[in-house]
Amino acid sequence: MNEARTYQRVLGPGWFLRRPSYFLYMVRELTVVFMTAWLAWFLYEVWLLKQNVFTSLTGNYGVLAFSLVCLVFTLYHAVTFLNLSGLILRIPLGDRYISATAVKALAFAGLLFVTLVGGVIMVGLGYVKL
Repeated sequence: MNEARTYQRVLGPGWFLRRPSYFLYMVRELTVVFMTAWLAWFLYEVWLLKQNVFTSLTGNYGVLAFSLVCLVFTLYHAVTFLNLSGLILRIPLGDRYISATAVKALAFAGLLFVTLVGGVIMVGLGYVKL
């Protein structure tokens, strides 16, 4: 019997370093690790609060640095997703669709709106002092 043979391309360990787009894709995939680590740490702190063992980490620069790194990765993840929103989402308007640029602009406007509302709520409730 004659078996069909298929070509299997062998990729080396640094295959994603060949093109900048491959590298940026892998960085985007890595952002989930940092987002998950921050969420696990946050849930642990909430659990400690429930156990009445919570200690304030306000002055801890390590926690601040970790949170800032996670924030940068989360923003990168959000921006790269919202940049694709114009290609992914098709919003009908009558017999046509809203343009991809308008959909992307609406997505970024929504992110800005939610961020501003969240900030106002946090300042209003006294979580952040200006």
